[in-house]
Amino acid sequence: MTQTLTSSQSTEFVELPTDVADLLKAEAKRSRKSVAQIIMQWLEDQSDGRVAAKRMQDLKSGKTKTLPADEVYARLGI
Repeated sequence: MTQTLTSSQSTEFVELPTDVADLLKAEAKRSRKSVAQIIMQWLEDQSDGRVAAKRMQDLKSGKTKTLPADEVYARLGI
């Protein structure tokens, strides 16, 4: 069984299994956000996670390196 969820600003409809829709609605109510905001935050978090994983991969492979904070501050004159 599927359920259609929409937000007041949405122009798209998404069909979800009822249990997923219920979880989204419960989380929206708990956090006092719209379902669209919950989904958008999750998508942003996923994107941030991919960027972080790529940066960690670059650090581990030696493609990039870190600098001590005091060196960064000295370069910036802080």
